[in-house]
Amino acid sequence: MGIDVTRLRYFVAVADELHFKRAADRLMITPPPLSKQIKLLERELGGALFERNYHDVRLTALGAQMLGPARDILRRVDDLKATAARITGAATPVRIGATAYAPSDFLALLESTVATMAVPTEFSVPGSAAEVTAKLVARHLELGLIHLPSPDQRLRHRVVARYQGAIAVRHDDPLAAHEVVCIEQLRDRDVVIDFARPNPVVLAGLTRGLNARGVTRIVRTTGQLGGELEMATQVFNRHLVALVSYAPASFIGRIFSPPEFKLIPIDESTWAPAKIALSWLADRPELEALVDEIAGGVAVARARQ
Repeated sequence: MGIDVTRLRYFVAVADELHFKRAADRLMITPPPLSKQIKLLERELGGALFERNYHDVRLTALGAQMLGPARDILRRVDDLKATAARITGAATPVRIGATAYAPSDFLALLESTVATMAVPTEFSVPGSAAEVTAKLVARHLELGLIHLPSPDQRLRHRVVARYQGAIAVRHDDPLAAHEVVCIEQLRDRDVVIDFARPNPVVLAGLTRGLNARGVTRIVRTTGQLGGELEMATQVFNRHLVALVSYAPASFIGRIFSPPEFKLIPIDESTWAPAKIALSWLADRPELEALVDEIAGGVAVARARQ
């Protein structure tokens, strides 16, 4: 079982604050991606770490037992980094941030690719593409993984992944009989695009694209703190259609899997694939060689899957 060190840091922050908003502020991210990473850690560990009530957050028995070992692991990781910095002459690491809304299997692949590079790096998942972009512009990151399009003209981009669009429906939905669908088949359906809400540019683009093809019944299923499980529950109970990326091996792909759901790719002639890119400031041309190296490593790793 592999445990993500960044998720351990998030777990300790929430355990210290017993409040997701305060922990997110401390980590300089927003609550939704923090909640998502905690859920992924709970999935890795096989149990809930927190009891989440309306007014408070408490550690579960598992969470209380994991807190000490988590702190110890993080101390050892920090000591390891400090030792490496002394040996290498304290080289400044390249800071790489990624949107938490990219497919989870791609994020894992990118992180493992970055970890094998010769130059020292720091990998983080700050939140939405908008948050990653803000950190790039503020020079708190050297490279960022974001969804395109991006409106900021100060950035350069290198597309590293394209994901075909897909819909997720209940197993007994009429659309579940299809192996591929056209976007026009959603014209008389209530469609959910909640995953785009953290990125206003992508959300607006999706909405315009759907409306142009006659898909106008766009509904919302989750509140500010809602996540994938809440969305899946509403898709199931209300017979909604969720518009997502076709990434069966990702966390969301596994949620929308049989026997309860079916994930169906969309014909690319009717709906363009989503583009995920590495981005950097235009006034940092020295980073382009590093971008090429990462993009090449990611391509090789995806070909082996």
